[in-house]
Amino acid sequence: MKKLVLCLLLMASTLSVKSQTVVYYDYMEDWNWAGYWWVGTHSNWYTNTSVSAPASAVIVGSGNNIPEADWYVMPNVSLDPNKTYTFSFRLAAQSISNPTHPAAGNDTGDYVDVQVSTDGGVNYTSEVRVRGYGNANWDYNSNATIVESLNGVNDVYTPTGGGDRTNTGDGYSTIVLEIPFGTTNFAVDLYCRVNRPGEEWWIDDIELTESSTLLPVELTSFTVTNINGVNVINWKTATELNSDYYLLQRSTNGNFDEKSVISIKPAAGNSNQELSYQVIDNSFRNDINYYQLIQIDIDGNRKEYGPIAIDNTLNHKEVIKITNLLGQEVDQTYKGLVIEVYNDGTSKRYYK
Repeated sequence: MKKLVLCLLLMASTLSVKSQTVVYYDYMEDWNWAGYWWVGTHSNWYTNTSVSAPASAVIVGSGNNIPEADWYVMPNVSLDPNKTYTFSFRLAAQSISNPTHPAAGNDTGDYVDVQVSTDGGVNYTSEVRVRGYGNANWDYNSNATIVESLNGVNDVYTPTGGGDRTNTGDGYSTIVLEIPFGTTNFAVDLYCRVNRPGEEWWIDDIELTESSTLLPVELTSFTVTNINGVNVINWKTATELNSDYYLLQRSTNGNFDEKSVISIKPAAGNSNQELSYQVIDNSFRNDINYYQLIQIDIDGNRKEYGPIAIDNTLNHKEVIKITNLLGQEVDQTYKGLVIEVYNDGTSKRYYK
């Protein structure tokens, strides 16, 4: 029944979520992502405990040392490759069904595997495994969190002892999986396994959260230097996405318009390695010159960088001496307030 209702809800467009960044969720009692137990045997939804009241998804051991396993399935969703995402859920190891049984509590043979597909649900890879140890149990808590990146390696997390691990820092209750840029599809199965009475895994508050947006250009530097009488403007990018071209603008008052463009540079389009760009400007005024860089992407969107400034009023002057405030001549290594005296009789006071 829940699977049918969830599928209908996925088609609705008026559902609200708890956060603007949470794009898919299953809080058990409230959902827009079709989470369901695959088999249904030994697993259900119970209200004994939860993170968001009143229900959790639960698999319960029944005995005879016969492994009982089931998948809590989250079907494939499409992702924006220009954004990163985070998949997370809450986990508890309980013994509510049979707390007095000698085997109550989860052992190393009882575990939850986070199995992820990025190809539309065709192939799955285990990314994180949480297992018990020595009849361990723990409530939903904030004392133990796992954060992993999607990398195809199954990292295993186990308590260091048995008994109640709620407050020991290894009763792993928050599991977070980071999904990188470039991922276009995401599906996940939580494979849950128990095998004796009083062994249970409780799951609640599953979320897929949009973390950040990849900028069209990651600019790492934008500089201007006067070299041999010309202004040399350099910029570097660490990554570029759908980048079409750059406009370089110059003004003497910090205001820019269409007439301010002095150079157009083609961009790389797409790149994940450092790239360098350079423009040489030899038509500037003997004034303070401001430069602004505009990046235009293939869709016509634009982003501005700068402005940066350079004082070109001194380019035609020669420094004949540098003095401190007492009139004593100092060299270039001097630190403090100085006065530069130029060959045209002017001077400038500044802090070195």
